Amino acid sequence: MQLRMCPAVWSSTVVACMRCMAMALMLLTALAAKATHIIGGEMYYDHLGGNQYLITLDLYRDCGPDNQNGTGFDFEAQLGVFSTSGVLLFTQDITDPGETIVPVDLNDPCLATPPEVCVATTRYQATLTLPPIAGGYVIAYQRCCRTPALVNLQGQMGLTCTINVPAPPNAVNSSPRFNAYPPVALCLGRDMVIDQSATDPDGDQLVYELCAPFQGGDAINPAPQPPAGPPYLAVNFAAGYSAASPINSAPPIAINASNGTITVHPTLQGAFTIGVCVSEFRNGVLLSTVRRDFMFKVVVCDVTVISAISDQNDLCAGLTQSFGNESINGTFWSWDFGDPSTEADTSSADTPQWTYATPGVYTVTLIANPGWPCADTTASQFNVFPVLDVSFQRPPIRCPGEDAALVAEGVFGANAQFAWDMGAAGSPPLAQGPSATVAYPGPGTYAVTLSASENGCSDTFTDSVVVHPRPVVDFLNDPFACVGEALTFASLAEAWTPIALAWELGDGNVTSDSTFMHAYAEAGMYPITLTASTDSGCVATVTETRPGAVQVFPNPVAAFTALPVEVSLMDPVVEIEDRSVDATSFTYTIGDLVVYDVPFFEHEFDDGGHFVITQVVTSGEGCTDSTTRVVTVSDHLLYVPNAFTPDGDGLNDTWAPSVRGARLYELVVVDRWGRAVFRTTDPKAAWSGDGLPQGVYNYTIRLAEFGPYRKEYNGHVTLLR
Repeated sequence: MQLRMCPAVWSSTVVACMRCMAMALMLLTALAAKATHIIGGEMYYDHLGGNQYLITLDLYRDCGPDNQNGTGFDFEAQLGVFSTSGVLLFTQDITDPGETIVPVDLNDPCLATPPEVCVATTRYQATLTLPPIAGGYVIAYQRCCRTPALVNLQGQMGLTCTINVPAPPNAVNSSPRFNAYPPVALCLGRDMVIDQSATDPDGDQLVYELCAPFQGGDAINPAPQPPAGPPYLAVNFAAGYSAASPINSAPPIAINASNGTITVHPTLQGAFTIGVCVSEFRNGVLLSTVRRDFMFKVVVCDVTVISAISDQNDLCAGLTQSFGNESINGTFWSWDFGDPSTEADTSSADTPQWTYATPGVYTVTLIANPGWPCADTTASQFNVFPVLDVSFQRPPIRCPGEDAALVAEGVFGANAQFAWDMGAAGSPPLAQGPSATVAYPGPGTYAVTLSASENGCSDTFTDSVVVHPRPVVDFLNDPFACVGEALTFASLAEAWTPIALAWELGDGNVTSDSTFMHAYAEAGMYPITLTASTDSGCVATVTETRPGAVQVFPNPVAAFTALPVEVSLMDPVVEIEDRSVDATSFTYTIGDLVVYDVPFFEHEFDDGGHFVITQVVTSGEGCTDSTTRVVTVSDHLLYVPNAFTPDGDGLNDTWAPSVRGARLYELVVVDRWGRAVFRTTDPKAAWSGDGLPQGVYNYTIRLAEFGPYRKEYNGHVTLLR
């Protein structure tokens, strides 16, 4: 908020202007007064290497009822970096990372502070680049305001947290830092020993003293930005107080210069600002001083200690019991679990646990703060019963109607009572006792619940009995076949678990395949048996036998004569005569095209060669047999035209000899100069004479019969255009 001056209007009176300024000042003072939450703070640094320094600012605030507005830490804190002469070099803003509550440690188990005592702390940190300069640096933070209830200060004041970074040759340095939080509260009329020792990362010599905190900020400018530069003013102590004597104490407050231990016996209740300084020296040279500025709150501490054991809330916990501690103001403990079987049945834990050797009723004793004047003792009885934890193993998968055994397991005593609920489908549906059997009529998963009770404790366990159907056996097969003909067999057996098959085929052959083919070597009627077995789930073996499932018919015997076995193209007729047995139909194939379906016939060949005659005979049951004979047709026939007219009129346009009975064949046509103009080994190929002039051409034909005879023909042919 800015303070606006009254307008300089000559018509306004001086009194009116002064009233305007007074009202503005009162408003600013009222707003600043709301921020009376600051308790103290301290600043230190770490050298990170080169010119880098990590600056740490720890601040403390009141989080108890005295902070009526609930004022928290600033979202940002601004550091001012100065030369030792007080020139501002730059500023750095740091964001608040969040606060934590400072624990209350009175180091006396007979004392407890009032619940309204609360201190919170936060830590601002920033890395600054500080090149070496003459005299070094002064880093400062300022804030207002302290609580106006301070006994040892005059008026409301702010605070300044500051630290010095030395110049070379001592610039490579990390300042000391306090090892523990400052004390949250001091107990009125009690001897207090407070550890305010510090640690120096460089191992420099540390010297402690009580010192004056610094002022900083005010009601008009509670959070100076930038902070003011050095030097800084000490706080104004009230009459009778000083930096060395900041609190009412008998004997006076004192600090050990070598270890930082403070001894104090507060004699006045109230809030007191105290400064503790720790200075580091290296080879007798002062490098820096860390100034802890803090408020000691002297309160009346409670001394009432009440020992109390939590009620036993689980009578069925078993031999191992856990003990709850509901004591008030106790800080250390002595438990005796009343177990007569051992002298080791004690503990100093807050909430211990003990395992008894046997069931029984035991007296448990708890002493809060044993050996202290404020100690208190209580005792409680604990009923220790064995834990009740029942279950049963799920039986193996059963078949329909097959008994499943159930046996209670777990942890229970000899007097435990058991009840079984098998469900409405179970036979029986209910049972008593530590074991039971049950059967179910069909496939499914059936819930079974076991209930147990003992010593007022109960437990239940539910699992299930699984029932699978028995294997189902069925199969398919071809019912009829001829001897040597393969039939197809296929299993239709089913089961809910892997199934093993065993076939018996009636002729001594067996197999375990699911589908297969099989041929019988002899005619007859054959029974088929299929057995299906399971070794898991519903373990069972089921067999299906079908007498006469397969009928095998005999095959006919093919036989015939083809005479003579060699004929000439001059007389190419062969007589075929059936000699088969048990045949009712016949099929003869000669070469690739000629087919006869009568038992006796004559066949005339139209070309030479070796001809295979195949007979296929069929019985009345459809069985077949076949056999073959070979007939040779020898000799050959040749006709050669003497002229052709390749004029494209569709008549006599090509020239080709006509030949029958040639096993091997070659035709060569040459012109009058002996050059070959056409050559072929195909007896059906024709010469077109394309591109050749009209004239007489010579030819040579070489052929071999279907036998040892070979022949060469020479002649001429006239090409006419």
